Amino acid sequence: MPRVFAALLLPHDVCDALARDAKAFARIDPLARFTRSTNLHLTLAFVGEISTIDARRLSAALRPLCALTPRDITIGRIGTFDRQRILYAGLSPAESLDPVVNEVRSTITRLGLPLDDKPFRAHITLARDWRRSHPPMTLPARTVPLSGPVLMETVKDPRTGMIRYRQVL
Repeated sequence: MPRVFAALLLPHDVCDALARDAKAFARIDPLARFTRSTNLHLTLAFVGEISTIDARRLSAALRPLCALTPRDITIGRIGTFDRQRILYAGLSPAESLDPVVNEVRSTITRLGLPLDDKPFRAHITLARDWRRSHPPMTLPARTVPLSGPVLMETVKDPRTGMIRYRQVL
């Protein structure tokens, strides 16, 4: 069964630039695991393991929600979630995402699917296993275009153990 989450994807060039910029933080915490550019995204809601049929139903139900998604958002400030040891890029204005987040979560619930009810925090995970305090650096501010929410599946490569995300169509 696929393990899925709803997300907003970023343009490839933005992901490449973010991943490149995040590498500067490796000097501060060389043991942190940095997110590959191909895996950078903005999670709206985590669902978990569901059947392939339910994943396709949810994917189709998310498509009309693009009308609620802000046209663009600014990425730039850096933050940490200390308990989860996450280094992230913050988004602004974060509250502009509330309508799409609320409707994505309502759609998941309406379909009778599981939903992780942790509060939404607008961020893009740059690194995991971050062991340092808040870094004294920032990222260049970037205003990036957004498209509508999509359903993503977590896939683990059996040979390497590496995680990658792919869109459920």
